[in-house]
Amino acid sequence: MMRRFRLPRTSSSLVRSAACPLLVLLLALPSRAVEVSLPEAAARLRTTHEALRAADAEIRERDAETGAADALLWPKVEARARYTRLDGPITIDLDPVRQVILALHPNAPPAAVPPFLLDVQDEAYGRADVNFTWPLFTGGKVDAARDAAGARLADATASRRGVEEGLSTELVRRYFGVRLAARAVAVRTEVLAGLDEHVKSARRLEEEGFLSRAERLHADVARTDAERALLAARHEFALAREALANILSFPGEESDALSTTTPLFVLGSLPPLDELKREALEANPALARLSAASGLAGAGLTAEKARWYPEVALFGFRELYKGGLTLLDPVWAAGVTARWTLFDGLSRERGIVAAKERVTRVDEVTKRARRDVETLVEKKYREARKAQEQVEAFEAALALARESLRVRTLGFEEGVATSLDVVDARISLARVELGKLAAARDFDVALAELLEAAGQSERFEALRASATGDVEK
Repeated sequence: MMRRFRLPRTSSSLVRSAACPLLVLLLALPSRAVEVSLPEAAARLRTTHEALRAADAEIRERDAETGAADALLWPKVEARARYTRLDGPITIDLDPVRQVILALHPNAPPAAVPPFLLDVQDEAYGRADVNFTWPLFTGGKVDAARDAAGARLADATASRRGVEEGLSTELVRRYFGVRLAARAVAVRTEVLAGLDEHVKSARRLEEEGFLSRAERLHADVARTDAERALLAARHEFALAREALANILSFPGEESDALSTTTPLFVLGSLPPLDELKREALEANPALARLSAASGLAGAGLTAEKARWYPEVALFGFRELYKGGLTLLDPVWAAGVTARWTLFDGLSRERGIVAAKERVTRVDEVTKRARRDVETLVEKKYREARKAQEQVEAFEAALALARESLRVRTLGFEEGVATSLDVVDARISLARVELGKLAAARDFDVALAELLEAAGQSERFEALRASATGDVEK
């Protein structure tokens, strides 16, 4: 009968304790480490990302255009100056009148009647004046221009919100991608440390003659696979950290020291789906942009209709330099002017038809977009619920996997379990741990995408803060 060789107990908890210093050395960054929480990352994103700065510039541009459109309500005052040289002076020759006078007075000497030659304009002269124009009635053109400028400003504002919410979701994806990659490195390190202990035990049993060489080789192969998986996890962690540093505009030398401090999380319950759908129809940036496009199309229709009405304006001018005036030129003048287009080749009729079709097109696109947004919200909601349920399932499986590893390790020490049993149990535990972490990451990303679809990305941090429990345990 084979004598059992009893090794000192090395349960999974002891293996974890032995691996703890290695985990600390692996995950602890040097003194120059740049630790950033998710709220800090979001604040940095809002101030450093080029896309947001460009969107802010567009808002300022559209706001200035709105002010320019408002200025159309005010009078326009212009000053003009010019210098002119003619091919010769302008004169009025009244010699025929002089000849008539001489004929009527034959006794008068011709020298007594001066030549009738009147200078009207010198060969060279200068003019300077101030002009004043104030539209009184334009048929709605000014109002249409102001509405169009306001619609462009609303579009720029909605576009900026869309950019910010899209970047917020991408930040969540990259931030928790780093967090998942870091935890994956920790899990892979723990697996490698556990398999190192197992390989030591297997070699000792082989030397004592209680374990076959094939089983010991199996432990060596499993240990090599674990080391390879750890190296791959470290590369994935480096790539994920570089992606996060990029979106946060960290310098290259700081990206290698970047460390996340906000853990993965899962909510106990999601906001009501009906509430999210209702909020999406009111706040989704894409729908807000379509609303602005509808306003712009309406302003275009108003402008086309305004072409049918006359334009009435006050006008006036005053000469600043009188030296260039002729006898016929007034020093100042003021009055009312009106202009009304009677026929333009049916351009106005066709312009109105085109504007109406533009309004119809935007309305139809908006109807379809509203349905698509509701569908998107439900899709993201179900993705979040799926990830939530996956975390719960992995949580239940995790306790079983840990117990299985403890029992298999103890059985191997007692000689009633094989090396294959221990390796399978440890790999199964790592798979469950990584699956739970990945499901938590999927939930966090799905929640960010759900709030983005609902136009409520700003609620993400409050919801995260309300989460209870530690998913990373």
